[in-house]
Amino acid sequence: MKKIREYIIGTKEQKESWRESKRRAKRLPHDYRVVYDTASKYMLNFSSNDNSVVALLPEILDLFEAAIADNKDVLDVVGHDVMAFCDALLEDAETWNGKMRKKMNDDLHKKLGR
Repeated sequence: MKKIREYIIGTKEQKESWRESKRRAKRLPHDYRVVYDTASKYMLNFSSNDNSVVALLPEILDLFEAAIADNKDVLDVVGHDVMAFCDALLEDAETWNGKMRKKMNDDLHKKLGR
């Protein structure tokens, strides 16, 4: 039962990391907060493992906070295609597209007997 609960809502550490990320995000300047909120929603929607995205959030916040300290514009940090920035971060995370791609390739190879 514990594993099912952790799968659905995460461990205590994951929940605390999520809460801390939310607190840090609230302190970001408006433009950074808008980009952070949109990016985190995008990544959570396309990830098949929310825990991998939750683990990325503090790293994004670190990057943003360093850029703020250097007086950089948020789009100079992430680029004008913010979703491409997110996709690059998700390359190593498990995504629904990647999961489906693997399943379809595995099924195809199985049907071909290879």
